Amino acid sequence: MKVDEKSISEIERRKDLADYYYDNFRKHYGTKNFSKASEFLWGTLNSLVYAIGLFYGRKLTAHKAVVDFVKELASAYKDEEMGELMTDAETIHANFFHDFMSEPMFETHRQKTEKLLRKLVNILDHEMQTHLQ
Repeated sequence: MKVDEKSISEIERRKDLADYYYDNFRKHYGTKNFSKASEFLWGTLNSLVYAIGLFYGRKLTAHKAVVDFVKELASAYKDEEMGELMTDAETIHANFFHDFMSEPMFETHRQKTEKLLRKLVNILDHEMQTHLQ
């Protein structure tokens, strides 16, 4: 799919937004404010998925659309683990609203969510190299 200039600009904006959210996640994680850290970790994921979706002509704004698209990516990239990691990311997202995680529980889900983020960054980088050269 050909990506137009407007989409390229939005992809770059979303990538920058993901970096901003991740920096804020690190700040709140460092102070053990796990509820707020959860919000920014989910925001990072959401921004990355939105940016990737633009390469497919999709604007992913609803929670379910984000989750379903990650599962589509998992299938397309033959990476079953991505779907499993998405479940952990959804739990992180719920923690923002309900603040139910102990520190050990947060650590487990954080590590898995960050693993998913690394996979998404790799996919975004691949898409950018493929479509923007």
